[in-house]
Amino acid sequence: MDRVFQIFIASVDADLKERQAAGNTLAKAGYMPAGMESFPVTDQQQLDYIKRIIDRSDYYIIIVGRRYGSLSDHELIFAEDTFAYARSKDIPILAFFPENPGNIADDTIEPDAPLKEKLDAFKARLKTGRIVEFWSNENDLCMKVVMAVATAVNLKPGVGWIRGDQAINPKLLQELEKLRIENADLRQKLADLDSDKSSSHPTPAGLADSITVELLIYRTEEGTPDKISRPILLGDLFAGLYGHLLKSPSEAYIRELIGFWFRQKLHISDPCELSDKSTIIIRDKLEALGLIRSRSIIAGFSNHIAWALTEEGRRFSESGHIPIGHSGSAAT
Repeated sequence: MDRVFQIFIASVDADLKERQAAGNTLAKAGYMPAGMESFPVTDQQQLDYIKRIIDRSDYYIIIVGRRYGSLSDHELIFAEDTFAYARSKDIPILAFFPENPGNIADDTIEPDAPLKEKLDAFKARLKTGRIVEFWSNENDLCMKVVMAVATAVNLKPGVGWIRGDQAINPKLLQELEKLRIENADLRQKLADLDSDKSSSHPTPAGLADSITVELLIYRTEEGTPDKISRPILLGDLFAGLYGHLLKSPSEAYIRELIGFWFRQKLHISDPCELSDKSTIIIRDKLEALGLIRSRSIIAGFSNHIAWALTEEGRRFSESGHIPIGHSGSAAT
């Protein structure tokens, strides 16, 4: 069932023209942008209406400009109000800062000293607990916004919108829930019957191995990326990849995903991905353990490699035989 994700776009600068460009680019990419310029905010009642729009959005984008913006009744810009609300609703927040605020337009940076202090304080809040992207011009911002949203959709898919004629009948949902409960009961009974067979699926010794992966950090748009090496347990890596392997992802996506994990763990602000050499090593090890298989896919004029779980990998994971380290993100 096709879904369209709604993106709420806010900016610290009420007149930031790049926000409109980012919204247009997202719309062309198949998303549904909802920008603050669509709602003439002048009082708290209209802010409450915007909060209802945020409730229906899957992702929240905040673009920092050169000025602090207009104050609300309690001395906060509306962008801060909406940011705090989106965070309280656990909506994924994507923040974008200018590399050189003075070059955004033919205007100057916030001239009012008290407002500049508020702007700097808000930027510090935005940086806390999340990675921000830095943009140099309108085209650079639009490209990074689309890439960030695509990554967020892969890592944390939102609810999205569907056509009314594709919606599931409520009676069908009831039947599916009934089947889910019955399925859970049968799984529990099978687990009770086969509990004495758990020893027949020992943990592959290779998953306890620590491997050193090479990461590529792109600190500039051009030039050779920086390289760093970090150790990780193969078992932790497989546990973190398991949910994604169910969808037979491309090897390129695996590289970006592992790079994103380490980017969060190491608090790296620049784009990061796994090197080709390390990707091949991990693929070979997991294939040797019989947990995944790779296959070549031709898309257009390009040849891609995709990873998928084997039946052994699926049985091994779903039976709970991943005692190594963590069962979530491989970078935790």
